[in-house]
Amino acid sequence: MNKINFFSEYLTAGYGAVLHRIAIDLPLSCPNRLNGGHGCIYCAEDGNRARHLRHHFSLPDQVAAGREYIRRRYNNEGPYIAYFQSYTNTFAPVAQLRAWYEEVLALADFKMIIVATRPDCLPDDVLELLSELSQRYELWVELGVQTSNDATLERINRGHDFASVRQAVASLAERGIRAAAHVILGLPGEGPEDFRQTAEDLAALPFQAIKLHQLMILRKTPLASGKYPVKPLNEYEYAAAAVDFLRRLPDDWIVMRLMADADNDAVIAPKWWMKKGQFLEYAVNLMNGGDAMRVRTADGSPTLYHPGYRQHFHTVAGAETEAREKFAIPSGLAERPLPRLLDIGFGLGYNAAAALTANPDAEIITLENDPRTLAAARELFPPDTLQYRMIDGLARHGRWNNVTLMDGDARDSVRRLAAASFDAVFMDGFSPDVNPELWTYDFIRELRRLLKPEGIIVTYSSAYPLRGAFLRLGFRVYETAAFGRKRGGTAAVLHGSGALPEKEQNIILRSTAGVPYRDPGLKSTPEQILQRRERLVKRLRARGVPKWFKG
Repeated sequence: MNKINFFSEYLTAGYGAVLHRIAIDLPLSCPNRLNGGHGCIYCAEDGNRARHLRHHFSLPDQVAAGREYIRRRYNNEGPYIAYFQSYTNTFAPVAQLRAWYEEVLALADFKMIIVATRPDCLPDDVLELLSELSQRYELWVELGVQTSNDATLERINRGHDFASVRQAVASLAERGIRAAAHVILGLPGEGPEDFRQTAEDLAALPFQAIKLHQLMILRKTPLASGKYPVKPLNEYEYAAAAVDFLRRLPDDWIVMRLMADADNDAVIAPKWWMKKGQFLEYAVNLMNGGDAMRVRTADGSPTLYHPGYRQHFHTVAGAETEAREKFAIPSGLAERPLPRLLDIGFGLGYNAAAALTANPDAEIITLENDPRTLAAARELFPPDTLQYRMIDGLARHGRWNNVTLMDGDARDSVRRLAAASFDAVFMDGFSPDVNPELWTYDFIRELRRLLKPEGIIVTYSSAYPLRGAFLRLGFRVYETAAFGRKRGGTAAVLHGSGALPEKEQNIILRSTAGVPYRDPGLKSTPEQILQRRERLVKRLRARGVPKWFKG
């Protein structure tokens, strides 16, 4: 496949407009939930029922709820797709299935039917029923494949092998019934080679569409128990895997889905930063040969993904906005005459640019450990922009106007700077759990030395170990406005009236949640820093210090 043929485009070409799905929840289960079975290890208790449905709605109520949802969200009155979605929608006697299907189809103007089922639940009489329906409606059978690896199918408690898939899709094809393969990337024990093999195995079968999504660990599923070693794919890893998968499929296959979503509260992992629209735009760009690391954020400004840290340089909620809201504004640079700023983590230059926009007289010392970052950042911006001119000057000369670049490890750089010489400090390393060397008690103690008495340190992070370090070093700490995430950032001052709520201070100081990272000598590796904190937390727990203060 050289181009992603989205299902919406297929519908528009065939029907003149996108048909919206009305999800139907039949009172069914599936074979491996019988006799106390828990089903596939990733499957939610509700069988992935549509969000707007309550279990045991009558079929007329379900169709009415679906029509109302589509009317409110899309201002659309039909026609529709009848989507028999949750659990296994052919797992019942054929007479009962016929009655349910016909009842639903009489309730609205349906032009298409999609039936989600398993390859081991298509007996001949059910196939004949589906064949009859396909004479009256455009019918698709969404066949749960997940992977072609039989060892994985057993590991995830799927209850069938890949031979069942071959037989099922052949039986559907014999009757002229269209079939879509449902596949999950990132299943326990699988990697890129398994993904590719599944794609190649499917490409040899008479499917016409693919429904692809990432593995999600949902609450109240066997996968959430921790018994299955798995590291869910982030957006970039999944997009790369998905594009590689699609390129191995026939050109005329339709992509019915490229990612899954669920209620955020139900998802344990992965927690993606990209919204659905951003991800789809990124995946299409990647399929078309675009930059694998670049993504457009919600305010239109670009950011990059760092594969080593597995994080974005700036939030996809808006890179430029984050620099202004999380750094420039709370630092109060606009109100300070001739301020001197220490910018830790130049990255893509957004924070330095926001500081200069707030106060063109600001003098900035900016730190960056990886010179390759500047070369990558320069490619993001047009030549006539402030960011481009600044990045280009720093890359060529190490200085641009009143901005000076210090390269190398920030822990070495800060020790070469004069005491009490900065009005503000921006802390913008990658998050403490992956880049802990820039968030330790010992590093922040150096920043305290550099800060003028009325100075301020601001950061996007609200991590308890970070705030614990600030409080233990005598800072007054308060939370800045939230942007791009539920919690706000952190501001720390030596003198001032701001303060965290008492409950949060107790969590930080009276439980192990706020134990700081330590880096004596400012030379430890990230792994050593993380392990040192883990050992300290373990000792404190043994002495009776709670994991979480609940008083």
